[in-house]
Amino acid sequence: MRRFVIGLVLVLAFISCQNGGKDNNDRVVASVYDKKLYQSDLQDVLYEGISRSDSIVRTKAFIDNWIRRQLLIHEAENTIDASELDFSKQMEDYRNSLIIFKYESEMIEKNLDTVVSDEEIAKYVADGSIPEGMETEAIRSIILNMRKKELIEKMNKSLYNKAVKERVFTIY
Repeated sequence: MRRFVIGLVLVLAFISCQNGGKDNNDRVVASVYDKKLYQSDLQDVLYEGISRSDSIVRTKAFIDNWIRRQLLIHEAENTIDASELDFSKQMEDYRNSLIIFKYESEMIEKNLDTVVSDEEIAKYVADGSIPEGMETEAIRSIILNMRKKELIEKMNKSLYNKAVKERVFTIY
């Protein structure tokens, strides 16, 4: 085991001496075909207070996984037909979904009233909207989810009405 650790440290030290990183100070740690893993990419792997042996194990595992992933990507790109590798539409859809999710999350965080009174819980139970015997926290969660849904619907309607007033879209 000790030889392995010493070997790993020597390999990392040797590889890190190569230049050509993202900037003059960033060293290449590993490369697969034309892809390079830089020392700066390893920053999230380690954290303060981790022992030297644990940091070596975590770093080696990260590098090994990165190498395997690059090899798999390279093989897939060479095997799959180029026309099937165009993911621009899916990536745009995914990006848009992430943007919408982030926006809605921020709006909910800013505008959602998270205080649910005992009287409000009793009202929902009395109205039959929520079954009796359910735990208070579960009822509170249901009410918050309903508020969240109403807030998103209200926000979407407001955005749509604003767009109509400003004539920013045309339906063909």
